[in-house]
Amino acid sequence: MDETVFQIIQLILLVLIFLSVSKPLTKKTRLIIKRTVVVTIHFLSKLVPKSKKLIVFGGESGNGFRGNTKYLFIEMNKNSGLDCVWISKNQKVVNEINSLGYQAYKHHSLKGIINQLRAKVIVHSHSINDDFSKTFVGGAISYNTWHGVGLKKVWGANKHTFSYKVIHDQNRLRKFFGMFVVKANLTKKSYVVSTSESVSSYYPETFLVTRENVLELGQARNDVFFTETEEDNLIPTWFKEEKTILYMPTHRSVGKFEKDISLVFNFEKLNAFCEDNGYTFVFKRHMYSQGNVPTSYSNIKDISEQPYDPQLLLKYTDILVTDYSSCYTDYLLLDRPVLFFCYDIDLYLTKANQMYFNYFDVTPGPKVYQFNELLNYLNESIEVPMKYQKERNRVLNIFYSPENQQPVLQKQVEYIEKYLL
Repeated sequence: MDETVFQIIQLILLVLIFLSVSKPLTKKTRLIIKRTVVVTIHFLSKLVPKSKKLIVFGGESGNGFRGNTKYLFIEMNKNSGLDCVWISKNQKVVNEINSLGYQAYKHHSLKGIINQLRAKVIVHSHSINDDFSKTFVGGAISYNTWHGVGLKKVWGANKHTFSYKVIHDQNRLRKFFGMFVVKANLTKKSYVVSTSESVSSYYPETFLVTRENVLELGQARNDVFFTETEEDNLIPTWFKEEKTILYMPTHRSVGKFEKDISLVFNFEKLNAFCEDNGYTFVFKRHMYSQGNVPTSYSNIKDISEQPYDPQLLLKYTDILVTDYSSCYTDYLLLDRPVLFFCYDIDLYLTKANQMYFNYFDVTPGPKVYQFNELLNYLNESIEVPMKYQKERNRVLNIFYSPENQQPVLQKQVEYIEKYLL
């Protein structure tokens, strides 16, 4: 690292420490100071020389080792000419990856910081702030695989976000300074991976990149649908062998509008239905879900706390029940029944989130508003699984172009190695 740059960073950190221990500051003042320091170091990090062979990976908001970036990381580690490093905010994840024989460091450790400063390319599934310390990656090339293909507006397209408010701020001075913070969520050059022309149309506004930097290369995590590997052994035998209905919902404004699960489902009736039809109903709830699923029923299981890969669960699921989650777009690749349990759709659309599409136009399956309806439509899905097949195929082609409805890992690796490195 250039000695001058390192000294400047040290000086800024010392100033921050001094201010934090001096006389009490208001919350707003602390926020301004923090953003100023982060933005300054972020832009200074662009001056640090980069290693052409060093790639830093991260994912799952810095707290997991799965998804698109995991598969790219493992595959690119096979290239002996590259130095691939995983950065995490979770020590357990670091330990797990190290135990597999790969390099991994905490984001604020010395080696973690150095690797982030020196990496030519960073590969991530969320934002650079979520997966890394954005302070240190300003000069890298960002390759954002994203973590789903869904309906919900995020980042620059969502009117509730900081980025959106700054971009559309009518106060020129406030917008001028705010844009420094917004740009600190981007790197020297930023790319985002899309799955189809339709999805690519709204990614520039969402991720604040040019259309040329939107790459229609698919989702590497879906390769598990088409091949069988040792990872399949991590899914319990009962899940793979029994007939399963998987309930996988999204969150409601990070838990603000969640409804107790016991008020949504009648567990006794659900269990009786599953017993009669020979199915197991499996709950894989979002981390913000409220309430408890009883453990006393024979045909109901809650695996929400288990670290099973969602894509592998989808692979072995016979019927999917979801709401507004992007998981269904991936599940369409398997051409199996999906039900949309949208019991709170009015609240969700007005309070929780905005959408890119009309919800009813791109949800190829029955819309369920009450629990008793759910049992009726589940019965229909069991008896006539192909009823919505034509609609499923139509919507699949909106979210996934034909060339991305198959394994895509290798073409992504080739793109990174050929064009970004």
